[in-house]
Parts: sequence; C-alpha cells; structure tokens
Amino acid sequence: MSAKKILYVQHSGANGGSPMSLFYLLEFVRKEYEIVVYFIIDGPAVDFYRKAGIQCKINTRLGKLPHCTIENQSLNPFSAKFYHNLKVYIRHYLKLLPSYYEMKHIIAMEQPDIVHLNSSVLISEGLAVKAMGVPLVWHMRDFLEYGSFRFRYGVLRKIISSCADVVIALCDSELQRIKPEKRGVVVPNFVSFDKFNPEKVVPVNLRQQLDIAESTKIIAMLGWNTPAKGALTLLKAFAKIKDNHPDTVLVLFGEGERIADQNKLRNLLRWLTGKKNLRLQIQEVIDHYGLQDRVFFPGVIFDIANYIAEVDIIAAPFTEPHFARPILEAGAMKKLIITSDIDGTREMVLNGEAGILAKPNDVSDWIKKLDAALIESPVDKIQCMYTNTQLAYNADINAEKTISEYQSLLKL
Repeated sequence: MSAKKILYVQHSGANGGSPMSLFYLLEFVRKEYEIVVYFIIDGPAVDFYRKAGIQCKINTRLGKLPHCTIENQSLNPFSAKFYHNLKVYIRHYLKLLPSYYEMKHIIAMEQPDIVHLNSSVLISEGLAVKAMGVPLVWHMRDFLEYGSFRFRYGVLRKIISSCADVVIALCDSELQRIKPEKRGVVVPNFVSFDKFNPEKVVPVNLRQQLDIAESTKIIAMLGWNTPAKGALTLLKAFAKIKDNHPDTVLVLFGEGERIADQNKLRNLLRWLTGKKNLRLQIQEVIDHYGLQDRVFFPGVIFDIANYIAEVDIIAAPFTEPHFARPILEAGAMKKLIITSDIDGTREMVLNGEAGILAKPNDVSDWIKKLDAALIESPVDKIQCMYTNTQLAYNADINAEKTISEYQSLLKL
C-alpha cells in the first residue's frame, strides 16, 4: 500500500522562522508520508530543503494576502504606509483569483490526501482546497492583525475558520484570534535537541570572523529585516549603554542589506516620497552614535545552533505579537533571552520567569533591561527557559501532535 500524500504550501523562501519550522516538522512527517512542498517564491530555503532530499516545487502563480501583525496593509489614506503598500497590495489582490484556480489545478495534478498550508496569508489557496474537498490543515505561523475596525480581520478569520478541518496555532492567544469552527489545536514550534545541543556544537569562531576580542560579549538578534522585529528599538537602546559596556557588541543575523544603500538618487527619491528603508534607518543610528565597530551584519546563516553557542544574549524586540523561533533555539542552547512583553513572546518566556521582558518599542525600558542583563546575567532564568524548552518544545512530542491530526483526518 502506497504512503498517503501531503501537499504543503509555503509562503516564503527566506531563511526565516516559518520555513525552518516547517522543515523540522517534515523531518518527522516524511518517515511516514509522501510529501511535496510548493513554495510561492524562490529563496535560500528552497535549496536548503532540496539538499535535505525534500521534494520542492516553486510556483509563483500562487499568491498571498498578508494581514498579520508582522505584515499588513494600512487603509488610512493619511498615513505614508498606505501609499508605500498600495502597489504591493494591488498586486496581492489581483493574484487572488488566479491563485485560487492555480491551487485547484495543483490539487488535481498532485492528488494529495491532505493539504497543509503553512501560514495565515494563503487565503486563495485555502478557499481552493475547500472547493476541491481535500482535508485541510491550516497552520497559523503568525497572528492575524485586528486592524482599526476588524473588518478584514473578520473576513479572513471566517475564511480560515470555515475552510480548515484543523487549525494549528503556536500558542493559545494566537488560536483565540481564529476561533476555529471545526477543530483547533495548539502545537508550539519545536526544537530538535539533537541539532540545538550546547554539548554538540562545532566552533565557528564568530569573534574571529568579526575581528573582535575573545572576551567580547555578544548580543545577537536572529532576523531583523522587517520593522515589526524591532531592530531599531534594540539598536537605539544599545547605543545608550555602549559606553557602560565597552566590551559588548551587537550582531544582527539574517537576510537584508549587510551594507546600507548609499545611492544618492535612490535615497533622494525615498526622502521625497517619505518611503522608509529600515537598513538606512539603522545606519543613521550607527553613524550618529559612532557604532561602526560595535554593530555587525553577518548575513544569512543556516548552522544557527553553532552561532548561538558563541553569543551571550539573544534579543527578540518584536513590536507586534509573535511566536519567535529564536527564543526557542536560544532556550535550548542555554542562552539568556530578552524579548518584548507581548502576546506570543510573553508566553514563551513564562511571563518573565524564563527570560527578561521589556516593553515593546520602548527604548527607555530596553536600556534598563539590556543594562541589567549584562551586569547580572541571571542564571536562574536561563535554566528555567532551558527546562521549559525541553518540556514544552520537544520536537518528538510536538511533531507527533501534528502527525496525529493527519491520522485523524485520514480516518474520517
């Protein structure tokens, strides 16, 4: 008897939390099922998957409609964001119907037994799966954005809730935003303790790479290239404590420009249109406070555990609710975590028992918390987070929870 087939749709090809979380799940799923992953956009994660032997296909005819806390559209014509996003979202809206028909075509061609959508943004795809009568698992990798009047939130919540046979959320607060009509289950992101094991690291000599002293303390951020991740807040706070901690640097890992775009014409056009470029904003802070030899951008990394092993503090300064994979990875690697006191991240550090909480987007509070962390280095919080990670974010247990949902659907 041939293995049942599961078709996954992944909205991002970046080296980010969503693709990596799915990858770790697939390491378990492919032991029992035939799998195929459709990426709606190319990126480094596609090659990473393929090198691991996972069947991947790129189909740019599929689309997305982001309305989550990390990425959303403003409908306020008096805000600059409305005009900055207008072109992008017009493109998203125009792709809704073609994406719907393309997804139906893919299902007819692949003949999956289950479809697993790996984000709330895959709206057309969800409607197509429902129309084709295939069991649908819809994974909430991000919090739905309420918005000012909750109209779009209400429409998208209804689509997800009514189309999905199972909604998987990363935490209770995320699930409450959906209120599934059929079944909802909380399955937190998880960590492979074989990969993220502080006793099994391979030296990457990060300090040598950065050309800094071996005694230097490193505050690291894993992924910075969207405003909602809060890099500006962290950087401004770091600028204020740098003189008190001259042996400390800030390292921003992940996608994004390693060197700020200094093209005068493009920068003039940005200034005239009011369009903001996060990397340029970061560079302005670096230049203003003289942080050129204190802030580093190593770029994209895949052997994350080995790099985490060589830093001292992981910062996750999100400005919007989020369930951040770097927090889990830092917990498994016995690193101190400072994160924002908001839904998702707050739950992950047990309301401050397993990490340090700072007010989101509040530079003053981040100054206090960074300063305290560098002075005190609270071992009790590190151990608490490590223990909780072992219990709540165990890969074997949490992967099995998702697989059991597949099994239940296939028995219906």
